[in-house]
Amino acid sequence: MSRLLKFVFACSLVVLVPGALACLLPHHLMPVTQPKMGAGDWVSPAVSGTWFDPARSGEGILVELLPNGTAIGTWFTYPPAGEDADQAWLSLQNGVVTGDTIRFPDVFRPRGTSFGAGFNPNDVVLERWGTLEMRFVDCNTAALTYAGPAAYGSGSRTLVRLTTLDELECSGTKDLTPTGARALTGLRARSGVWFVPSRSGEGWFIEELPNGNAVFFWFTFTPDGKQAWTSGVATRNGNRLESSETIITRGTRFGSAFSANDVQRIPWGRLNFEFSDCNTATASYASTIAGYGNGTRQSTRITLPASAVCIDGTPVVKVNGTWRAEPSTPPAPQSEHAAAVLGNRIYIAGGFGDLRGFKRFDSSTNTWTELPDLPGGRDHLASFALDGRIYVSGGQLEPGHNPSPGFVFDEAVGQWRAVPALPYNIGSQAAVLNGRAYIGNEDGSLVEFDARTETSRYIAPPTDGLQRDHAQVVAFLGEVWVLAGRFPENPSTAIYDPASQRWRAGPSLRRARGGFAAAVVDDQIVAGGGEILSSSPFRVEPTVEVYTAGGALWSFGPNLPVPVHGVTGSSLGGRFYVIGGARQAGTAGGAEGRMFSIQPVP
Repeated sequence: MSRLLKFVFACSLVVLVPGALACLLPHHLMPVTQPKMGAGDWVSPAVSGTWFDPARSGEGILVELLPNGTAIGTWFTYPPAGEDADQAWLSLQNGVVTGDTIRFPDVFRPRGTSFGAGFNPNDVVLERWGTLEMRFVDCNTAALTYAGPAAYGSGSRTLVRLTTLDELECSGTKDLTPTGARALTGLRARSGVWFVPSRSGEGWFIEELPNGNAVFFWFTFTPDGKQAWTSGVATRNGNRLESSETIITRGTRFGSAFSANDVQRIPWGRLNFEFSDCNTATASYASTIAGYGNGTRQSTRITLPASAVCIDGTPVVKVNGTWRAEPSTPPAPQSEHAAAVLGNRIYIAGGFGDLRGFKRFDSSTNTWTELPDLPGGRDHLASFALDGRIYVSGGQLEPGHNPSPGFVFDEAVGQWRAVPALPYNIGSQAAVLNGRAYIGNEDGSLVEFDARTETSRYIAPPTDGLQRDHAQVVAFLGEVWVLAGRFPENPSTAIYDPASQRWRAGPSLRRARGGFAAAVVDDQIVAGGGEILSSSPFRVEPTVEVYTAGGALWSFGPNLPVPVHGVTGSSLGGRFYVIGGARQAGTAGGAEGRMFSIQPVP
């Protein structure tokens, strides 16, 4: 066995460094000072990775925050005393994320099948094991509590981070273009859970590390039908993960009977992955242990960590296309309204011209439908769709109407309900990322809103001193982009990284603008329209700009058919929709009830 693998799980994980072998903790897997989450901070995408108790080297927990705001994980450990098995692993499912805590109400122990040709997914039984909770004290420390069956018992432990996923570091380190956007080299993430669709019940966790290596765990079964897991360190080499040796462990038991000194690390063989695209890979293995044999399997990715991005190839810049007229909105023209997309439908709410209006455009029938009025009329509001519902937030209220900051509409029952936790924002929009909404305000700050708990927290604005009244907020490449704004109008882009919970500057637009339309269409942001009030005479900006993933600069696309401000932008079916708006700068006069769309093409 190589010197490198002899140390695996003696330190729980190692990588080769010049002149020495070092046990690795976060970043270079050595203890480092990282930004603390702090009081009031919430679980961020940076928690994805492997965690362990240094006094219990040889077991640990893999955690993955998912793009929908939930979490999964696996506890690789050992069976309780008296059980005839060498290893055990527990599947952590349906993780509920609340504030600084992830609670797994459903922990199972898969049993019932064997490795290789003897594997039968129909024989896999998920034995309910218990519950588990992780509270993240800071970016590198978590408090674990668990409750299992009698043989396992219950307990608590302090865990530290063992691995950090590439591009999801607490420090905010990322591969960037010269203008501050994420570079394509950092948008090739292969971390996540992979499996063979015909062999549901076993699979691999792959974790790409910032140092160019990767670790993997294979959660499976022994040839004679007991739980087993193997692990290894691999080199990332283009489209391949190459591991010369993988280990399997034995020798200890769960809980108080665990002894790190008793853990035996046995060479298992090798395991390599070759990726044909972001979601497909060929796994090849050859074991030196009798019964495992060798083989090749076509695997599929089933999870991508929250805020991780994988793009195949190089996105083509799409700055062409032809605008087309869409059905006009009933019953009155609107400006300074808000829009949200749910399924194949666009919803618009409020705004001058129809302060209480709430309407739905169905792209499958190409028709508009009027829905129940907003509980309180308002303009300059924000709207977003989350968990199958439409939310409206803030805005300038119509006199005499409900002063609640926001409401949620449940189409299944056709009713509005007040949501006091929504902020009283005005003049900027909202975006949804990783199961939460990020709502902009005129000073450039954000409010992060959790719809499951109906709680929110404040995110201070960037320190660049720019005002961002009438800005646009979009979720793009796993981050939140706040675009342009005014007082005075500016073309700036501020990017909020939810993993590090830090801001940085991004690529500025070619034109300053406020009160414009913007949306993400495939691998691009499209932004257009708006007004300029900081110079005389006031004017409406007719231009449209496109930013493409991996690029450094924005490019101009076809101008709007009708120059407008106070307009909404939406993305649906690969098309960019602009709805309503006003033609006269500095006023809601000349409001448009028309809708246009364009499909960006190369």
